[in-house]
Amino acid sequence: MSNWTILKLIEWTTEYFGKAGVPNPRLDAELLLAHTLNKKRIDLYLCFDKEVDEKDLAIFKGSIQRRAKREPLQYILGTQDFCGVQIKVTPDVLIPRPETEILAETAINLCKAMTPPISVLDLCTGSGAIVAAMANRLPEATFVGVDISEAALGVARENTAAWSGRIELLQGDLYAPLSAEGKALGPFDLITANPPYISESDMGSLQAEVRDHEPRVALVAGQGGLAIIEKILDDAPRFLKSGGAVVMEVGEGQAFQVKDMAGAKDFKSVEIVKDYSGVERIVKIWIN
Repeated sequence: MSNWTILKLIEWTTEYFGKAGVPNPRLDAELLLAHTLNKKRIDLYLCFDKEVDEKDLAIFKGSIQRRAKREPLQYILGTQDFCGVQIKVTPDVLIPRPETEILAETAINLCKAMTPPISVLDLCTGSGAIVAAMANRLPEATFVGVDISEAALGVARENTAAWSGRIELLQGDLYAPLSAEGKALGPFDLITANPPYISESDMGSLQAEVRDHEPRVALVAGQGGLAIIEKILDDAPRFLKSGGAVVMEVGEGQAFQVKDMAGAKDFKSVEIVKDYSGVERIVKIWIN
């Protein structure tokens, strides 16, 4: 045996992560060890004195080294819970966040108020987390997910396989693939999007996990961070049914800019939803 007990490993790793500047060092230590040992985190507390064998210890040490270099915990674990659905995550996709869960829940509630059948277009679909969460809760809805990254779509295909009969994934730039190669998809009841919205100048201030590891193409949108959002709004009326809506996640401080942008484009109305921190995070925009 290694003479390393579960408690000793957690304590040593917590201190090591703290020195490396890892946020939430104790939590990450426990989650990584639970993952290595194929246990629930709570189970670690029931066997603090149990020694960890050499094979598991070697695997755990590898995970420690990755996390100390500020690789996101979710990439090491390989999954992230999103609205009750386990989403596979790799460095090819953004890690789904609680703010984006608010986007998905907002979209689900809008769809529940509509008359079936319902069709949803998810732009910048990434891991497919939004369409997977929505498909899981809306059995009569169909979805089209679009992303510019084929690598991201490879992950999305795995995450949406359970609903593949109701979800079509397309590679391309925003609306372009909807009419490519003889396709004529739409119009849709709803457009959802968690687009890139970080400005070039703000990249340096991001947490190391995000700045150095998550895909830049899914983060940055020009100098002001609004370039992709504006493109989405420009063509949204062409792909929405009468009375349809766009539901988007936006960056801190951008919601009212997007509201003004939508007003200038003659959209019918705009509603802003705050996230758990009180930040204006989700924008709902209705067309005429």
